[in-house]
Amino acid sequence: MCLFGTTALAHTSQCLKVKTLYDFDGDTENGELSFSADEIITVTNKDIGDGWWEGQRADGTTGLFPETYVEACDMSQTAAPVLDLPPPPIQPYNNDDDPFGVGKTFEGNEHFDDDDTFGLGFSPQLSGQKSQSEKLETLGDEKENTSQPWGDPAPTQEQQPPVASDGNDWADDWDSSAPAANYQQPPSPTKSHQSLGISEASPTKRTDRKTTIKVGMNLLSTFTKTPAEAYILGECKAELGDTATSHIVLADVGPMWENSPEPFSCAVSNPVKESKFSGFKSFIAYNITPSHTDTPVQRRFKHFDWLYEQLNKKYNVTIAIPQLPDKQITGRYEDEFIEARRAQLQSWICRIALHPVVSRSEVFKHFITSKDDERAWKAGKRKAERDEAVGGAFLLSVEPPPNTVDLVVAEQTLDTHTKFTRSMDESCKQIMIIGQEQIKCYQGAYKQENQKFALALNSLSQSFELDERPVSQPLTDALKQTSFAFESIGKMYGEQAKSDWYPLLEGINEYKGVLATFPNILGNEKSVLDKQKDVRRLQLENKVTSDEMDDVTLRTEKVAYCVQAEVNHFQHYRVGDFAMYMKDFLAAQIAFHQKIVETLQKTAEHYKSMVPE
Repeated sequence: MCLFGTTALAHTSQCLKVKTLYDFDGDTENGELSFSADEIITVTNKDIGDGWWEGQRADGTTGLFPETYVEACDMSQTAAPVLDLPPPPIQPYNNDDDPFGVGKTFEGNEHFDDDDTFGLGFSPQLSGQKSQSEKLETLGDEKENTSQPWGDPAPTQEQQPPVASDGNDWADDWDSSAPAANYQQPPSPTKSHQSLGISEASPTKRTDRKTTIKVGMNLLSTFTKTPAEAYILGECKAELGDTATSHIVLADVGPMWENSPEPFSCAVSNPVKESKFSGFKSFIAYNITPSHTDTPVQRRFKHFDWLYEQLNKKYNVTIAIPQLPDKQITGRYEDEFIEARRAQLQSWICRIALHPVVSRSEVFKHFITSKDDERAWKAGKRKAERDEAVGGAFLLSVEPPPNTVDLVVAEQTLDTHTKFTRSMDESCKQIMIIGQEQIKCYQGAYKQENQKFALALNSLSQSFELDERPVSQPLTDALKQTSFAFESIGKMYGEQAKSDWYPLLEGINEYKGVLATFPNILGNEKSVLDKQKDVRRLQLENKVTSDEMDDVTLRTEKVAYCVQAEVNHFQHYRVGDFAMYMKDFLAAQIAFHQKIVETLQKTAEHYKSMVPE
């Protein structure tokens, strides 16, 4: 029995037919299948993921559909569907053997549920019987008095729940109310916390319960499309294992990720060209040295690429994983490119090491500490790739503050973050364009114009040499020195971009890689807030219980906390980084222009003796 009350498909080649329970108006442009209730669909692929299957209707139309909209059908009954029979006469209700008067006797431990849509695959249509939508509303109003999920029939000997109650259920591990060791109660919210609408009164204990929106989910106008939406609806399950709990605390600036107890940095050094297959394949290997171990390990760019893929898969719902430097096809082994790539990789891995959550992940620890032993590397690699706490399931390991969040204020704060990141991204693009134009000017026009002027002065000095009088010689020599000065200034312009514009643009380009992740992160929070509103509407229609609504709200608040903590982490380092970028840029510009001034001042000394005071 699946969580939505539909009979789970047996994983056999004989059971490929399913019966639709509800109407579904799919988005055909995105490959979804549309159908009406009580149709027979042939399942062609059950491994789509996120609760979706692929199937084919009787008319040959194929597409995707939600698995919760169907139940396994008994092909022995489909040859003569009940819907095609005339309504049978209604028998007295007090007939114990046949309470519905349809000639079917329930024996033994069989269980029926109104029109039996959710359990036995038997749906008699009787005059005076409630419609299916009315049935769903009735189910939404019923109170849960048993341990079984509402809408599910009691399990029989032949039909067991999908997860055995063995005490190792993922939710049981997470529901522990014991605080983490040495974890202090966060300070009371300050005025800055009002931007997220954090309530100072009556903090609510937060746990991720096992409750999943079931029948109500089937009635939502839009279906679960993102891992974040799946999480707030209780669809994410994972064995957390040794996954570290990520705490969010309330600081003066608002929610923040709790600082790592052992912060460290990483150095990327000693790039070496190596080869394999008797020189047929060449690559550059770098030494990665974490500051807390001081033990270097050797990694290639493909290893960085693998790490980025794993981190992005695990955290991209609410945490910004900066993009890696672009791959290079030509010029990969030139010294200048290798050094630039080394600096880029060091900046990237240091930014990862600075994140309080990502830096403590098992996959990152494996990357920076696993020795060159191929067996140990592959074992850690396989373990990371089998991690279940990825995407929305990562949020199961997050412990937010106990304070409640005003979701209306959270939505307003989200709009502010969206405007900020868009504006910053556009401004960074403009600086990149202007900086590239300046580099061209420095290395092109500015350099060439000074060198042209130097040539002209040198030509003039050669002309003056034709005057062999002693009185003319000092001026001729001074002109030659001035020609050399402007030749030198031209070279300064050609080299200067490496000292100021290159570092500035590299820093801004790195931030553009971080900014590129925020549309997804902020979009996830937006979709979660919208989904919470959908569930709220279902509650008002008595299709979702109060407990389920509370669970969805708590999970939505956790997503809001996570996004706010990530934004504050980003803003904290943005202020320091951009201050450093501009300080270094201006210092390089000042030194450059001072050097030009010194060169001109020395050249001017040659003319003082020739000009009376």
